[in-house]
Amino acid sequence: MIEHPLASIDAWTRFFEASTFPILARSKAELVKLVEKGEDATVLDLAAVAHHDALLALKILRYLQRHRSAQQLTDVTTVERVILMVGVDPLLRAFVESDTVEHMLQGHPQGLKQVLRVLQRAFHAAISAELWASHRHDIDGGEVGTAALLRDIAEVLVGCFAPKLLLRIRAMQQLDKRLRSQQAQKTVLGFPFIELQLALIEAWHLPPILKMLMDEGHAEHPRVRTVTTAVAYARHSANGWNDEALPDDYQAVADLAGMGYDKAQHLCHEASRKAQKSWDWFGDDPAQPPPPIQIAAHPS
Repeated sequence: MIEHPLASIDAWTRFFEASTFPILARSKAELVKLVEKGEDATVLDLAAVAHHDALLALKILRYLQRHRSAQQLTDVTTVERVILMVGVDPLLRAFVESDTVEHMLQGHPQGLKQVLRVLQRAFHAAISAELWASHRHDIDGGEVGTAALLRDIAEVLVGCFAPKLLLRIRAMQQLDKRLRSQQAQKTVLGFPFIELQLALIEAWHLPPILKMLMDEGHAEHPRVRTVTTAVAYARHSANGWNDEALPDDYQAVADLAGMGYDKAQHLCHEASRKAQKSWDWFGDDPAQPPPPIQIAAHPS
């Protein structure tokens, strides 16, 4: 485990390049079931597992990049398409023996709790982004969902390999509610997670479109706003359904999808209810209750 911040983003990138990433315990159990299923295991079966687990989704995308042939001229940007290209059996063989997040952090219960929360939010964000993208008639909703699922992967990895640093960031935010997340990250690490995130995406040679969709520097693009709003909505709603930032998220969805505020709020809650059917994937204490039937009216 890393106890102190590394010297630079490049140092973190090199460290993660040389590291083997874990997956969630539930994901590993599901992979074992698919191995036992044999030839009956399908692309959709494996993709369904990866959609719950940003770490597994990342491993699958990186697998294709590492085994990319000279004949592959176009980028593959979703888990389903990677599985179609590579095949179910090779990916199951590659990842069924993965270490788990729960085992890796068994000596750091508070760190484990934080990592599970980030992975839970990532799943919630991906569900939300894909649903909103479908209402926007996006050219590729799966691509948007993949970007939302992986948007906070740098935070997940720091939590897995340096849990004390992630907890230090959380403690700073708890002490000062006005402290912005990126400022706390910069104070502890020397940079915000998003800078490490974009550096990792480039170092791993993941499709440039995924990097673009995660980069708030392209906020003028509706697809990027869909990702960033989904990530923000998942983060804010995790704080409770009375979080003061949620009305802005509902309005952002209304603007994106060209609908009224109340309909956008309903659409957001629809995504949340869908995500919450899988909350047990992320431990015994999912923390977030279902959204209320009706919340405070849109502020004037």
